Formats: sequence, structure tokens, C-alpha cells
Amino acid sequence: MSQKNNTLRGIPHTTLRRLRYTPTYFFLIWRWTFWLYAFVWIMVVPGKPKTLLLILLAITFIQSLLATLYTPVFKIYFPNWPLKSKKKKRKHVSRYRISPLRHLPWKQNNQQPLAADEDAEIIPPIARSNNPYRDIAIYGTDVIICGLVMYFSAIVGTPPFGDGSPFYRYGFSSIFAAAFAYRYRGGLAAAFGYDFFVILGLFFPPPLAHLPYRLMPQELLGSILDAPVIAILTAYMTTLLNGLTRLKRREQDSVRRQRSLLRVSETLVAGASTIEQLLQQSIKQIRQGGHFEYIIIAIISFGDDSHHAQPQIEMSVESGWVEVTPAESSKDLIYRVAQSGEKLIKFESQHTGEMEEFLSLARLYLPFKKEDQVYMVIGAEMSRKTPLEERQENFLTIAGTQLMMALENLLLTEQAADLAAAAERGRIAREIHDGIAQLIYMLSLSSETCVALLQRISENSAEEAVMLAPVAEGLEKLVTISKQALWETRHYMFTLKPLMSGTTTLTQMLTNQLSEFEAISGLPVQLEVKGTEVPPNGDQRYARKIAQVGTAIFRITQEALTNAYKHADASQVNINLQYLPRCIEVEILDNGKGVHIEPDGYNPGASGGQERIFSGHGMRGMRERAEELGGAFEIKLRHEGGTSVQARIPI
Repeated sequence: MSQKNNTLRGIPHTTLRRLRYTPTYFFLIWRWTFWLYAFVWIMVVPGKPKTLLLILLAITFIQSLLATLYTPVFKIYFPNWPLKSKKKKRKHVSRYRISPLRHLPWKQNNQQPLAADEDAEIIPPIARSNNPYRDIAIYGTDVIICGLVMYFSAIVGTPPFGDGSPFYRYGFSSIFAAAFAYRYRGGLAAAFGYDFFVILGLFFPPPLAHLPYRLMPQELLGSILDAPVIAILTAYMTTLLNGLTRLKRREQDSVRRQRSLLRVSETLVAGASTIEQLLQQSIKQIRQGGHFEYIIIAIISFGDDSHHAQPQIEMSVESGWVEVTPAESSKDLIYRVAQSGEKLIKFESQHTGEMEEFLSLARLYLPFKKEDQVYMVIGAEMSRKTPLEERQENFLTIAGTQLMMALENLLLTEQAADLAAAAERGRIAREIHDGIAQLIYMLSLSSETCVALLQRISENSAEEAVMLAPVAEGLEKLVTISKQALWETRHYMFTLKPLMSGTTTLTQMLTNQLSEFEAISGLPVQLEVKGTEVPPNGDQRYARKIAQVGTAIFRITQEALTNAYKHADASQVNINLQYLPRCIEVEILDNGKGVHIEPDGYNPGASGGQERIFSGHGMRGMRERAEELGGAFEIKLRHEGGTSVQARIPI
């Protein structure tokens, strides 16, 4: 019992299902059984001319052997014959590869089941191709050989049909083959062709035949009717089993799709911290759930003008590979679908070499829209004989919709976290403004009032001026320190406050910043704006990009103003803000001491007796803000004196 179980476990599940639901193997059993029957018949019949019979026996043996090797059913019993393909080490892994077993007869045009637990259609005993003339030649030759062998078997002394012929029932296997492959049409055509040789043997006996025949009418009638009846029964049984198989496949597909969608849902519900992580977690489940060989998911962006701009792949992940090389790459199809907003179904036939190989690449690319704009494209590919069906499209649609919802939830979660953080920063900024900032402002105002009072007293009395000079000097330092403290407090307030909120533009934000800077520092600042700031117009992705760029430019300007005020001893600051088609550029110019730029560009230091103006951390922070958004940052000395800080950030 144990040995039997081990033997059954060694048979692939696909083989057991095909033996259970596919009668094709009956063709081989019938052919070899009645070949052995003919062999025994010829050997035991005495006194007959066995030379010709042995020749016929050899012909039928070769024919049966070739049919056995050619039939796809042989692949059931020897799935890895003649040898297993060895995988070679490759430096670069491609998503397209050619199977070394594609040229074998049973690999030609043999559509594999979509899943390991899916029943295949009825497999024809002899492989079919897309060339009807070749198929007719193969199946017709089989009928002719079986008919001729039966015809010449009349030398045993009986008619070449009926119970007395050793090869009569052997020839029925050609009818089985045609009926399995072409149902009623093929089976009846083979039956009539086989009956032709029965009638031929009746009226035109072969050489060496023993005449006259002992012909019985019922035997002749039965022999003529046997073949059509067998053809009809075989075709009916095959049609019935195919119908049952299709029903079971639909049931299996429904259950499998529900399980797959459940696994996809569980993966999406598990959540991820980033969009890329979410796509990586879900793509494998979607590919396995739909039983695709290759799948790609791409996030699409259109820039500031979604109606005229070309689509761009913001992020993409892929999984799997296919056996055939496509005419167009997956990225090209993604761009086409993103541009048109319509699904794309392609079916690319592959013909290589002299042998026709009807391996085709079925491709399906679906767009998923958000606010009437393509936000995501999912593409699936696999090697098939037919294009991808509606069930695959439905599965991708459901899985893609779930993924879109998960992505939207992830974005909403990020936005909620940003809003919560912004609200908390705003609350802290208000507390600082209403508390510490007001106290420092009052201290600065009181110090300035005391300095002004001392100046008036000193103007009235020279003696008191000398006595009050140390006090006046201390108060002036106190005024400077209080103004610096107030500026630092305002600096932290701007750092905490949400930027680019609501309808606030970058120009308005910089204008407010410079007004407050002038009021605190007393340093005049001139702002020059070139170009026009393009509003988001409801495009959320463009709005987020503008907010990021605006925040970076605001912080860079803020740091440059702080350095000019605290270290450069400048008397004038000019800011040039320019809106270009694909980027925003800001340049901060002062007429102060200037800086010495180190070779690495990160740590400018003092030159000779000059005071160091820019701190390394502030300089590095400005550069990092620009480069994180794909921009460029540059600081240099001006020919007329002072420093130029320039940042260019794409939008």
C-alpha cells in the first residue's frame, strides 16, 4: 500500500486530471492493444503467407511508434523527455526567455493550463497546428495507412473486415484520432474514408487474396456501419467531456479568483509605509492570482498641464517574464494607454525559423483613472494561443480598483499626518508669537526708547554725556541683541508655520517674509519677480510639487537673509524670483563682505583676515534642500562685492 501511494504521488496532478477527464489516452491503448492482437493472430494462424503480413505488421508498428511519439499525450507520461532544460547563469536577467523544448512536437501550439489546478481541454491524439493542410495530411495519412493495412490483410483468407481481419479493429484508432481532434466532422470523414477501403476490398480484392470470399450480408453491413457509429459516439463523448471540463474550469476559475482577490485584499489591508512598498507587496499577489507570466504596475504623472503634457512614469514595479519577445516594450504600451486613457489588448504571433511556431504573446493593459486622469496603468502578459479573455480583464479590473483604493488611503493617511503636524506647528507658532515674540519685541522697543532718551540727555549736557556713555553703549548692544533674538524667534516661527497653505502663493509668502525682515533688521530688501506663477487648477499632484518647491525656496531665502543680516555687514539685499516653464529660480544678492568658497563647495571659510560669513550647516542645508527636489544650488562671489546665492528647482 505504501509503495502504491508513493507511485501515485510521483505522478503529476495534471497527469491524473487528464487521465480522469480526457479520453485521448484511449487512442494509444486501442492502437497498441489491437496491434498486439494482430501480431498474435498472424503468429498463431498456420499455413498462411506470413511474409506480407509481417511486412504489414512492421509498417503498423512504425506507424504506431511515430504516432505515439508525436502525440501530445506522450508528454503526460514523460513530461521531461528527452531531457530537462538546464538553466545557464546569466549576468543580466531578462523578462523574456525562449524555452529549449519549444521545438518538440508536443510543445508546438500546446496551450498550457492557466493554473496548476485547472483542467485542460481535450487533447487531440495527434498534435494540431494552425496549418489546416498539414493537419489534413497528417490525419488523412493515418486513415490511408490503416485502411491499406486492413485491405491487404485479406490474404489470411477472409474479407478485409469483420471479425476475421486481424487489422480491422486496429484501423478504428485513426477514427478515434480524427474524432478527438475535429469532433463530428473529422470523425465522420475518417469513418467514410475507412469504409472506402472496406468496399474496395469487397469489389477489388488485393493480390494473394483467397477468393471467393465467404461474405455474410450482416457482417458487411455491420462493418460499414461500425466506423460512422464509432465516430459519432467518440465525437459525442469528446464534446460532452469538453463541456463538463469548461464548466469545471469556470467553477475553478471563480473559486480561484475569489481566493486570489482575498489574498490581494489581505495584502493591501496589511498596509505599507510607502507607495513603492505597497506596489511591491501587491504585484506578486496580483500576478499569481491572475496566473499571468508577467505583470507591470506604473504610476503616471502629467506635470502641471494634464491636458497637454506628455505622461511620465513616476514609479513602476514589475514581476515575472514571458517566453516570447514582443514587438513593443511594456513602457511604450504604458505611455500609449496613459495618453489615450483606453485599455489596450494585443495578440502578437511569433514565427521563428523555418518551422512555424504558433506561440503568441497575449497582452492586456488597463488604465485606472483618478479625477478623469490616468493615475495608474496595469499591464499583464502571457504566452497563449488566444487573446486574454474577459475573466482576466475582470480580475485585473477588480484587483486594480482595490489597489487604487489602497493607494488613495495611503495618500490620505500621509496628508492627514501632514495636516496634523502642520496644525501642531501652527499652534506652537501662535504660542511663540503671542508669548515670547511679544516679550522680546517689548524688550527691543523699550531698549530703543532708552537709547533715544539717553541721546537727548547727552545732547543737553556734555558732562552727563560722558557719564552716560557706558550706559548708552550697553543699551545699544541690548537693542542689537534683542533684535537678533526677535529675528531668531521669527525665524523659528516661520519654520514651524505651515507654508503654501490655502491660496497663498510663493510670491506672497516671500513678500510677507521680506516685510517682516526689513521691520526687524532695518536692512532694505528689494524683490523683483519675473514670469507668472502657474496655479495648480485642481491638480493635486502639481499642487504638492509646487508646495515642496515653494517651501524649499522660502527656506533657502530665509537662510540667506539670516546670513546677510548676522554676518555679511550688508547694507542692501536684492532678491530675484523668476518663474520659468519647467523650474523656479531664486537669487539672493547682497553687498556685504563676501565669502571664500572651498573646493568642495560645502564649507566656505574665512579668507585671510575676513570674518567667516556662512556656517557649514546652513550652507549644506540650502544645498540639500535644492538637490532633494532635483534642483541645483550655487554660491559665488560678486565682481562688484558681496555674495550671490542661487537655487534652481524643477517643477
